[in-house]
Amino acid sequence: MLKNQYGTLRLALFSGKGGVGKTTLSCGFALHWAQQFPNETILLVSTDPAHSLGDVLQVTVEDTPHLAGLPNLQVRALDAQVLLQAFKARYGAVLELLVERGSFVQGEDLTPVWDLGWPGLDELMGILEIQRILREQDADRVVVDMAPSGHTLNLFGLMDFLDQFLDALNLFQEKHRTISHSFTGRYTPDDVDAFLAEMKTDLATGRQLLQDAEQTACGVVAIAEPMSYLETRRFLKSLNELEIPVGGLFVNRLIPGATVREQQELLGKFIALADAKPVFKVPFQRQEPVGSIALDELFTQIEQAKQEKGISASADAESIAFPTKLLPSFGDFVAEERRLILVGGKGGVGKTTVAARSRGAWRSAILIRRFG
Repeated sequence: MLKNQYGTLRLALFSGKGGVGKTTLSCGFALHWAQQFPNETILLVSTDPAHSLGDVLQVTVEDTPHLAGLPNLQVRALDAQVLLQAFKARYGAVLELLVERGSFVQGEDLTPVWDLGWPGLDELMGILEIQRILREQDADRVVVDMAPSGHTLNLFGLMDFLDQFLDALNLFQEKHRTISHSFTGRYTPDDVDAFLAEMKTDLATGRQLLQDAEQTACGVVAIAEPMSYLETRRFLKSLNELEIPVGGLFVNRLIPGATVREQQELLGKFIALADAKPVFKVPFQRQEPVGSIALDELFTQIEQAKQEKGISASADAESIAFPTKLLPSFGDFVAEERRLILVGGKGGVGKTTVAARSRGAWRSAILIRRFG
């Protein structure tokens, strides 16, 4: 089934809510592709700074490609800071000159801008590198373990911002062109013009790649729980607005058997939500599927879901049955004179739930920060 759905692609993205199994499925899919296309080079990469590729594959994962179990499968964790430093080394002087031409800012004053942690910047550097890999044929096919869905959407928003930013920078250069032409009667394009043209082309090509259904598909990973369903619903809507092709939904950790009715009802809603896109059932595993043997076994169990008789086919979110609420067990933070709580942990383990419950237990205006 996966062969029919994904066999013609060059780029497979996996994203979804944190903790639903994106890394497991992207690793398993990369192994699946490597076996399906033994004469092609398959590259598995992660754009998530907190990736777990090495834990799942049980291999060392670094910023340089390494073999991972099969002779045609390589794995790499993209280091966005390294990519950004390379970008600065290549274009920094040109950007400083460009800003000086269009403003009263000195080139060296750009240093604080370079140090900003723009939302989506890690993913943008990753996508530009993936685009280069495919363009220069460093790999025939690429599987991407994306950051959680919110970070993925930041990437597409940043691409829109940079399009507008480049238009503004071009106005700076246009001022220089006009002045040069006024004094000399002619204008010869320079490194700044080449930079602007190259970046415009790279962004346009990157967007075209992400929106090309013949080359790219995003596999959206979820679990049959209300919170995951609601975020998947929002994520699919955003992907549709951004014209990013969805290759299907992977509903992970399904408990076998028709007796789990709540799970079956949510699965029916996922099928309705997919709007004719395939929905794949990924069964619950008693042990974490780590290593190539366990991942291969997992992928033999994946099958396409069908709407069960007697189960609602509506994607209506209002009819979701949430679990029974549990009484809070937090202490009295006011009496304990707590002023700041930091809630952290791996994606999908319940940071948001704990942070929300903490605020309710505090009974006063407090600041809560969550760290992923």
